[in-house]
Amino acid sequence: MLSTLLMLTAASVFAAGDAFSMLDSNSDGLISQDEAKVDDTLTAIFADLDINQDGYLSKLELEVRTEN
Repeated sequence: MLSTLLMLTAASVFAAGDAFSMLDSNSDGLISQDEAKVDDTLTAIFADLDINQDGYLSKLELEVRTEN
């Protein structure tokens, strides 16, 4: 159930255009926890999406979590 909720929430966060680029305010190819703070939902599920637990979200991490 949690994985379904995460998938639906993450998909909705990134459904509109290229939201990743909009959230990646410093254009380093990663979304930091500070950058994620602009979205309450993303902030709430950040740790679950951060597969390698490095404190950043990559496009790949988001794709892996939203594919299933």
